Amino acid sequence: MAREQVFVVDRAAFFGGDWPHGFQPIDAPRAFLQRALQLGRYVDREEAERTPAWKQWIPYCVLRCGDWGPDGDPAERGVLAVQRTKGGGEARLHQSWTIGMGGHVEPADAAASHPTGPDAVAFFERALERELSEELALPAAGLPRPRLLGMINDDTTSVGEVHAGLAYCLDWNVPLGAAAAEPAIREVSKLRGSFRHLADLAELWHTPEQFESWSRFLIEAGVLGDMGATPPGHATRAGAESGLDSLDSAEP
Repeated sequence: MAREQVFVVDRAAFFGGDWPHGFQPIDAPRAFLQRALQLGRYVDREEAERTPAWKQWIPYCVLRCGDWGPDGDPAERGVLAVQRTKGGGEARLHQSWTIGMGGHVEPADAAASHPTGPDAVAFFERALERELSEELALPAAGLPRPRLLGMINDDTTSVGEVHAGLAYCLDWNVPLGAAAAEPAIREVSKLRGSFRHLADLAELWHTPEQFESWSRFLIEAGVLGDMGATPPGHATRAGAESGLDSLDSAEP
């Protein structure tokens, strides 16, 4: 039986090996992704999970519903919020809440993204699309194209030190009520959740420790805008002051 392989990059190949903590906007997404692709390779996942000298790239997407434009009604906005159950394979994340869906890049993603050689943008988007289709029962008409926002890193945990997130955002311009039923969770043994009103997220956000660190970084960076609640005494990380205006201005 063939071993599962995942796409990695040497830690030393980026940031001089000293990867920044938290969410980092990417000024030139296409160039960044092209470098991530060119310097990456596939290795056995089992080895990658115990090798901090490598970083596994993880496309990680926030799915928002409602009108997130400047004139949209915040009261009608929602986000897909999911809790990882004990049925999931990664025990280190059990019971944590996430606003990001996605997963590893696999060998099949290269051939699927471009038959004569992968374009970096299509390569990582294809990996994200495959992961979303495995985790969610997507609408027949599909979902809009995601936008790359930046990179996420957390070397303070055993999970984070061997992974790095490529943070995407996907806006599904349908009302919260219509979005609540789909896309439905496919992997119900590992995940549970649905599109939730921002007020519901605000209640959970009173205890930020309920969220996995990557989701905390994105919430603090303003990906969900003003949820109407900020945990008392909770410090905002660097970059959060930029808010949605700067995040939404990133090139495709």
